[in-house]
Amino acid sequence: MKAVCVGALLLSCVVPATEMAHAQSSEPIRLAQQQRATNPPREQLREQMNENVVNLMGGQLGAVYIVIAHDISVAVNDGNNMRVLPVVGGAGVQNIRDVVFLRGVDLGVTNILSLNKLKETGELGPNLDQQVAYIAPLFNETMQVVARPEINRVEDLRGKRVAVNSAGSATAEFAPAVFKSLNVEVQTLTLPQGDALEKMQAGEIHATVCTCPIPIPAYSNVKAASGFKLLSIPYTPALERATYYPAAIKASEYPNLIPADGKVETIATSAVLISFNWQRGSIRYNRLARFTDAFFSKFDNLLQPARHPLWKTVNLAATIPGWQRFSAAQEWLDKNSQRAASAKSAKEETAERLFRQFLEWQRTNKQ
Repeated sequence: MKAVCVGALLLSCVVPATEMAHAQSSEPIRLAQQQRATNPPREQLREQMNENVVNLMGGQLGAVYIVIAHDISVAVNDGNNMRVLPVVGGAGVQNIRDVVFLRGVDLGVTNILSLNKLKETGELGPNLDQQVAYIAPLFNETMQVVARPEINRVEDLRGKRVAVNSAGSATAEFAPAVFKSLNVEVQTLTLPQGDALEKMQAGEIHATVCTCPIPIPAYSNVKAASGFKLLSIPYTPALERATYYPAAIKASEYPNLIPADGKVETIATSAVLISFNWQRGSIRYNRLARFTDAFFSKFDNLLQPARHPLWKTVNLAATIPGWQRFSAAQEWLDKNSQRAASAKSAKEETAERLFRQFLEWQRTNKQ
């Protein structure tokens, strides 16, 4: 495991030998610079290139996470001065493990649900919130449940077979708990969304669910003649405690699954860009600080038409309760707070206002 000693814990922190080997970049920067200056020109170029490269765990080929990782690599690219290498990886939970354990991995795309679960279980060691920091929240991941024609409410799925996306995905990890919290026990199986829709068509399963960014290509391709529909998921206190928040899916996003001018109420979480919380002054910290400056300073590059539309929903200044932002990122935001605030769209401000109103309504009507 990588190791981080914070504040007063520094004097009492004992780092196993394996962890010391893993933190290969914590050597003093000055000594590394001195050694590099004595190398032949070819080796100096090699050192320069490696000093300014960060590895970002994305997701499976074709999934949104790897697309987002590729977008970041294009947006911040500055030749030998800054490169991001997108890595084909797993899903939310696996990417956190990779950031904590894999040598050479600096960053990862994951989601808040996965962070909170691993923090709660302690399976990656104690104080995960000190080992891992976040650079910025990203886009919404919305729970989308597509059901066969005879299923009209989520309660109708009780006892039925429901696909919960691919094995190892955040959906497979957390969707069963959502159904359980709603007192809807289902029989779950893991399938990619395309395969699940085919089995629904054949009557072998009754629904499929994905907690994913909108739109899901497989859902967009569903024909209206299938009679498939999106189900509403009620926002309950239990789901609020689990760090979900209310969301809605519009008919314009899935015209073949939602009646015209209609919408489906559901729940969502947020994707997040994380890093290992390297000690300030180390080589890896300084490398991530350079990345952070490039990521924030060049964020407008991510809003261009060639990049994924989800970037237009990102609020860099948003915070994640219970987690610390990578200090270089927080310092950048503090210095550029006016710019960060002006980057928020009117749509995002309206969404935040409506969310606050919803929570106030919920508190008032709990009786």
